[in-house]
Amino acid sequence: MEPSATPWTTKVRGRFRGRMASGVVALVPIVVTVAVLRVLFSATSSVLLPLIGPVVAAWPPLARAALSLAILLAVIYVLGELATNLVGRRILAFVESVVLRVPLVKVVYSASKQVAAAFDGQKARAFKSVVYIEFPRQGMRAIGFETSTTTDDSGAVWSTVFVPTTPNPTTGFLQIVPAADVIRTDYSVEDGIKIVMSLGVLAPEFKMRS
Repeated sequence: MEPSATPWTTKVRGRFRGRMASGVVALVPIVVTVAVLRVLFSATSSVLLPLIGPVVAAWPPLARAALSLAILLAVIYVLGELATNLVGRRILAFVESVVLRVPLVKVVYSASKQVAAAFDGQKARAFKSVVYIEFPRQGMRAIGFETSTTTDDSGAVWSTVFVPTTPNPTTGFLQIVPAADVIRTDYSVEDGIKIVMSLGVLAPEFKMRS
């Protein structure tokens, strides 16, 4: 029979599991980012290197790889300029409308765009504070982002709270609840997003705002 765990061993096991979970959460975005950049790098190299092959044929492999990386960064920058320019936005919107006509590509593109939107700083700034509300039923609490407050004709104050799903915070539920029932926290919006996307693993110590 396995000996019973002592408080010390229990603490060590809990710490080990917590650190492993935090490590996985920290590693996954890095791996995904590297994988995406690797695919883009390979695509850029396969398209452009054959065209400029005669010019860089005598270059060392490291120099050719550096050139491909520079071209990839330039392409990303140009796309960023287009995305912030009126004419560029129209061009990208037209390309997007074409892409969304392809059934399978439509699903992949839409999902990728939603995930990318989760990291959009402008959308994150729309959240005023991180709160807890009673949801989805009485006696339970859900983390949410307060987006606005309003006062009705009777003078009662209501809070509009977005309750995100996890681990994808781009979808969720919009709840309008009495402001008096909202439990306010000292979490930053960044902390709130981390909690949702990490399935609660990266939750800081809870402190209710006085």
